[in-house]
Amino acid sequence: MSSLEDLFSKRLIVVMGKGGVGRTSIAAALATSLSRMGRRTLLYQASAKEKLSQLLGGPRVGEQLEEVRENLWAVNTNPGAALHEYGLMILRYETIYRMVFENRVTKSLLRAIPGLDDYSIIGKMWWHATQEEEDGSLRWDTVVFDAPATGHALTMFKIPSAILEAVPDGPLTRDAVRVRRLLEDPDQTSVVLVTLAEEMPTNEAIELHDRLHTDLHMHPACLVVNQLYPDRFTAHTGPARVLSALLSGGEEVARDSVLSQVLPAARTIYLRRELNERYLARAREKIKLPEVHVPLLLVPSLGNEEVDAIARIIEEQTVPMARRMA
Repeated sequence: MSSLEDLFSKRLIVVMGKGGVGRTSIAAALATSLSRMGRRTLLYQASAKEKLSQLLGGPRVGEQLEEVRENLWAVNTNPGAALHEYGLMILRYETIYRMVFENRVTKSLLRAIPGLDDYSIIGKMWWHATQEEEDGSLRWDTVVFDAPATGHALTMFKIPSAILEAVPDGPLTRDAVRVRRLLEDPDQTSVVLVTLAEEMPTNEAIELHDRLHTDLHMHPACLVVNQLYPDRFTAHTGPARVLSALLSGGEEVARDSVLSQVLPAARTIYLRRELNERYLARAREKIKLPEVHVPLLLVPSLGNEEVDAIARIIEEQTVPMARRMA
């Protein structure tokens, strides 16, 4: 199968991209699609601004797992909560955890360890992605990780390798091996890159794509180009020629009350789509991945209906018809 057709069978999908490109809405849409296919799905965030209650039309999502839709749960953890959970897994009892982790000396030591906060986040991600039920089956079919913005994410995902290079063999290195193995395994993990067809997001997506291969040995499945303006006035087509003629129509057009209101918006759409096409071409030249195009939704804010619409758009471009109808 192609990487796109295979995407929805992964154990872990990491959604990455520059801040402001719509990573969370794309992650929510992917998780929605997975849950509709009958896969038990966890949408995993860390220290994120609370948006999922609006995007998914469910309860507020915090440190505890919340069932937000059928087959879909979500959690928005933080380093303190993740470290607490990790400590309880090792020590088993809350009282012992407090004695070990919450005394003044240990707290000072933990604060001095570089990267510990980020490692606790990806450690918890790994734990959810490999978590088993009592019968040995996986608790989650897929974990979708709405990762931090590019720079932070790159640093975060390098931590397991940094631990293996710097720390002697022991429990910490054992866990780092497991985390790195999951991240680098193309049969279990895929990365979804999200960008806008604009200069800075495109340049950052190109750099991220390259560093995923060279620095992290992770495997991107596709490039989601978000918030594309509609292609209504493609150059050299009839609509484009009509728009050009109207824009140069002079005073007669300016006096027309309807045209004078419509033309500025039409010109904006034409110019923005022209910009989009330029950066789509640049991304296509540098990033050899299947593309998924998500249009700009002209609404005041995104809610659960818009996320459902984005999920359907993604499915139409990634999932074979027979599988969507199953």
